[in-house]
Amino acid sequence: MFDTTMSSTATTDKATHHSRILAILPKLTATALMLVLAAIWLGPVLLIIMTSIKSNAEFLAGPFALPKSPTIQPYIDVWSGLGFGTLLRNSLIYATAGSALAVTLALVPAFALSRMNVPGRKWIFGLLLTGLMLPQQTVLIPLYDTLRTFHLLDTKIGLIIVHGVYGMPLQVLILRGFMTTIPPEIEKAAYVEGASDFQVFWKVILPLSLPGILVGYTLNFIAIWKEFVFGLVFLNSEDNFPVTVGMLKLNSDRYLAVFNLPAAGLVISQLPIVLLFILTYRQISGGNLSGAVKG
Repeated sequence: MFDTTMSSTATTDKATHHSRILAILPKLTATALMLVLAAIWLGPVLLIIMTSIKSNAEFLAGPFALPKSPTIQPYIDVWSGLGFGTLLRNSLIYATAGSALAVTLALVPAFALSRMNVPGRKWIFGLLLTGLMLPQQTVLIPLYDTLRTFHLLDTKIGLIIVHGVYGMPLQVLILRGFMTTIPPEIEKAAYVEGASDFQVFWKVILPLSLPGILVGYTLNFIAIWKEFVFGLVFLNSEDNFPVTVGMLKLNSDRYLAVFNLPAAGLVISQLPIVLLFILTYRQISGGNLSGAVKG
C-alpha cells in the first residue's frame, strides 16, 4: 500500500514537472530568440563604437578585438577635419525648423479631418496620405525646378521648406489619429458656451493634442536628421551641408585606408537623435498608443 502511494506521488510530481517545463518552454524560446535578434542588431553598433576608440593600426591588427589602448583621438581628428560643429548646427536647424513647419502645416487639416464633417474627407485624407507612398526619387525633379524658380536652391530656407512639406502627410496621419480620441463632449461643451470653430481648435483641441504633437515632431526630427538625398541634390555649398552629406568627405582617398575616423564620425552624428529618443521615449510610446485607438 505504501509503495503504491509513493509510486503514485512520484508519477504525479513527474507529470507536474513536465507540465511546468512545457508551460515555460515558449517563454524560453521567445527570450532566446529576442536575445539573438538583440545581438544581431547591437553587434554592428558595438563594433563601430569599438572601432572609433582604436588607432587605425590597432584596428588593422584585430578588427573584432577589444580595444587595448582606447583613445579619443579619432573623435578629435574627425571633428576638426570635417568641421563637425558646422555640420551638426546645420542638421539641428533643418531638423528643428523642418519638423516645426511640418507639424504646423498638418494641424488644421488634421483638425478638420478628425472633428468636422468635411464633404469627401475620406478622399481628402487618402489623397494626403499618397505623400507617404511617394519615394524621394519621384519628387526630386519637380522640387528642384520649383526651388530653382524661386531662387531657393542651395539655401537653408529652401531645404527647410522641402522637409516641412514632405513631412506633412505623416504628421496629418499622426495628429488625426490622436485628435479622434479626444472625447466629443469636450468640444460640444465649448460650442454650447459660444466658442467658434477656431476657438475650439485653439483653446480646446490644440492643448489636448500636445502629446500627439510631441510624438509627430520627434519622429519627423529623427527622419530629417537622417535624411540624405534632399541635402545632396539641393545643396552645393559645404557651409549648408547637413551632417549626413558632410560625412561624404570620409569616402575620399584621404580616408580610404582609415577606418576609425568614419566610425567616430558615425558615432558623433547619431548621438543627438539617440539622446532625443531616450528623453522622449515615454511620450512617443504613450502618444502612439493614444492615437491608435480610433481613426
